[in-house]
Amino acid sequence: MKIDYLGHSEFLVTIKNKSGEDIKILSDSWLSDFVVWDMMARNPRIKIDYNKLQNIDAIFLSHSHLDHIDPYTLIEIFEKLEKKPDILLAETLAFLVPLFIKYLHNPNIIILKNKETIRYKGLEITGLIYKNNFLTNEDDVMTLFVANNDEIIYSDVDTEPGDNFETTEFMYNKFFEKNYKQIVYLATRNELEWNLKLVDAKNVKERQKIDSEYRAFRKEEITREYEKFNEEEINSFYSVPNLTKIFIWQWIVFPREINDEIFCLNTMKLEYVKTLEENAAKKAWYKVAFSYFKWWQSYVIENNIVKNTWDIDYLTVNEYIDVKQDLNLDFYRKIKFSPLKNEKRDIKEQKEIILDLINNRFFPYALANLEMPLKDIILESPERKYVIKVRYGTSEDYENIYYVFDFGKLKFEIENTDNDYFNEDYWANDLHDFYNWTQELYTNFLHKLDEKKWYRLWTYLWSNFLNNDILYRKYNLHFERAKNKESINEYVLSFYK
Repeated sequence: MKIDYLGHSEFLVTIKNKSGEDIKILSDSWLSDFVVWDMMARNPRIKIDYNKLQNIDAIFLSHSHLDHIDPYTLIEIFEKLEKKPDILLAETLAFLVPLFIKYLHNPNIIILKNKETIRYKGLEITGLIYKNNFLTNEDDVMTLFVANNDEIIYSDVDTEPGDNFETTEFMYNKFFEKNYKQIVYLATRNELEWNLKLVDAKNVKERQKIDSEYRAFRKEEITREYEKFNEEEINSFYSVPNLTKIFIWQWIVFPREINDEIFCLNTMKLEYVKTLEENAAKKAWYKVAFSYFKWWQSYVIENNIVKNTWDIDYLTVNEYIDVKQDLNLDFYRKIKFSPLKNEKRDIKEQKEIILDLINNRFFPYALANLEMPLKDIILESPERKYVIKVRYGTSEDYENIYYVFDFGKLKFEIENTDNDYFNEDYWANDLHDFYNWTQELYTNFLHKLDEKKWYRLWTYLWSNFLNNDILYRKYNLHFERAKNKESINEYVLSFYK
């Protein structure tokens, strides 16, 4: 098989079907310079020459994050490729079908159902959605198996199997389904959360401590990944023969238009992650081959050996900034005390939206959430209540409104308070923008939330299955912009002004 690694978690796999024909499948579609999801930039920034690419048989779309489903790239692909690719769509994304039909001019859409195998152009394709024991913004991620009679490739896309043994048992059975001569596990890694902690450090000493703690944490986590099967006496997919695990790197960065010093701060490189996993697998007595891909390279894999590496001929790298590590760098992110859009709004309209949001969306979720029950939080609170504080206005002129629930109420109600007690706090403009699809979970890269508090309302808003209507409006906005040739770069950078 051949894999063209396009950066982030996007890749194009070419694999032969049972008739010996080459079938090309693009996994996800974010090839733009920026991602709307979190107002961040791509590294490297690339450009595709569609005259050289010529054709793609299908595009697999895994989940509803805009660094995976990119309306700007999809519009471009369907305009510039003579033969329109099929769309292999995770069933969790079926609510977006009307937008694909409208903006991509009625493409052939094949819905992939969880754990069901379809025959596609002489290949077997299976989608797998992990079961999680906790709420995550990647609950709707579908991972992917593509196989012929001799080889299979599996991509975990944007997540990891974790400790759900029903999931790992499915993977084990899938890898042992046939006597495959070659099994490729393409594993996506992302250390962004901790890289941002390095940026947020207050001094060099704190930054070094963060880095040291994270490396220790990741080593322990990776060791656990390989040892858990023996401890629990569960079948391990790492025991399958002819398995090669290849790492790719999700690299989302602060735009260099804002500050390019940030590229000198990162906690771990992919080579180091690969070494940690290699050592953990060896310690657990697994015979797995390990490798990692570099950006914009095309790889041929035969007999579990990565060979014949060259630059991708249809791809031009417009910009690439090499990531280094300098924990002594004299750069620390300054967080402003203001909403992301520090502007006056119609406060009466905002109050109606936010009260409805809290009571009719968030409140039912909070009552039913067993991961951190609202009842227990109130019982453990010295005030015996749960309070959401919302600042209406701008950083120069605002008023605090307290939304309160306790055991004497049927819903959240507005109360006056003298002691400024609250469990979580927001700017009204930020909640308003989230509701109106111009903010996301990760726009707190631009306005940091208090790490000491649990932001349950913000967490709720990025729960995709609970907010598909918000996601739909957001995708519609950006498909419309892409159709009108409006720039995603201009849109994202406007948030930094």
